[in-house]
Amino acid sequence: MQYIRLFTGILLVVCLILNINFSAVKNFLDERMSIRHEIEASSPLGLFVEDYKGKVKIVDVLDYTPAMNAGLEPGDRILKVNGKKVEDVSAFFETMESVNLDKPINFWVYRVDSCSTFPVEIKAFECGCKQN
Repeated sequence: MQYIRLFTGILLVVCLILNINFSAVKNFLDERMSIRHEIEASSPLGLFVEDYKGKVKIVDVLDYTPAMNAGLEPGDRILKVNGKKVEDVSAFFETMESVNLDKPINFWVYRVDSCSTFPVEIKAFECGCKQN
């Protein structure tokens, strides 16, 4: 968090020197950060996703996560989650909120570089915490 504040401070100085509207830049960065936090919080699978031409595109797959273990790669498109078609990130998040994380999640994925569609079964992270 300290690095973000330092970066924001440096950015402010650069914006002042170059006479750039800092509030517009700050709003853009805040929006990107909130989207990134939402994506991190919404995916117990270790995926970063974005909308791309009517599909859910995997932007990044975190190391040592269920998504990586299942073989998902950046660039893959998620077409369905547990048989339900997802056309954008908001539909993906809505569907992910309704899935039972105690059971494997079934994705239908399109891989661009091989022009193939295939199923992927993923088991979400287990937190090991017991709630009363």
